[in-house]
Amino acid sequence: MLIKAILLGLVGIVGVIDSRLIGRQNIGRPLILSTLAGLVLGDVRQGVILGASLELISMGFVAIGAAGPPNMQFGSIIATAFAILSGASTEAALTIAVPVAVIGEFLSVIMRMVIAQFSHVADKAIENGQFKKAIHIHLWWSFGFNALVYFIPIFLTVYFGTYGSSYEPGSCDSAGHHERPHSRW
Repeated sequence: MLIKAILLGLVGIVGVIDSRLIGRQNIGRPLILSTLAGLVLGDVRQGVILGASLELISMGFVAIGAAGPPNMQFGSIIATAFAILSGASTEAALTIAVPVAVIGEFLSVIMRMVIAQFSHVADKAIENGQFKKAIHIHLWWSFGFNALVYFIPIFLTVYFGTYGSSYEPGSCDSAGHHERPHSRW
């Protein structure tokens, strides 16, 4: 489970790269991130189903002024992991996706407050003629902090939330329901 938790944390970083390093390519959308999470966990079909459902939910989220919408990058990855690893229904995953996304937005706000302080360090570097340092602060310090803020909660949630799980993706009965042993989810 350690490797899967690390890989899911890296999927979260892919969402960070999309919106903060290479521009908005929509890789960070729920459909893509849930599909990638499904790929990591060995159940792409369920990842696509959850991603499509989460995409429909998130289409109505709009940032108005300083109020940010729920962070569906967190919600998508964690809800998809929950559903696939626990054998839960799509409805159960959708039930936890939005609250997780709201908590993720709180983390994002705190992250942006910390990153805003990096600009003061960059300003001092510019005043001292250290332009490369200012560029590194802007690109790499901010990105690195972003990556940690996404990786750590996703990793911890998946790793400790599925501790003791013995579910194997693809093990369904004839009706498509997962037969699931007891889990910590």
